[in-house]
Amino acid sequence: MPDILKEVPESHRDLLLAPLTATLTTIDVKGRPQSTAVWYFVDDDGQLKGSITSDRQKYKNLRGNPHCDLFIIDPQNPFRTLEVRAEADLTPDPDKATVRKFATVYNADESMLVREEEDRITVTYRLRRLVASPSQG
Repeated sequence: MPDILKEVPESHRDLLLAPLTATLTTIDVKGRPQSTAVWYFVDDDGQLKGSITSDRQKYKNLRGNPHCDLFIIDPQNPFRTLEVRAEADLTPDPDKATVRKFATVYNADESMLVREEEDRITVTYRLRRLVASPSQG
């Protein structure tokens, strides 16, 4: 699987590497979009990842239709964006390793993110298309 940073123009890589919030859009069983704010990070394997719980609508939507969109807006320039059109791979995360990484990436208190009673799922966003705006080059 290719490293996502190799696919992103250098002009927009910082949007994947900074601890920002993105909008994740999924499609429900009736074909309607559902959007939610999510955290993300590029893992050591070069893959773009997130963490969700199995009781959320976005998980149910991704199980039924893995096509999704992760939309990142530069907080310093709202006209500079990165859209990651992807297919989501869902992997159980019983040890909550992925959500624990968010504590480091986002400098957050791990105890606020990790709840033992939650059923955590790692989302790996498999790139289908990338749209960097404004385009460079």
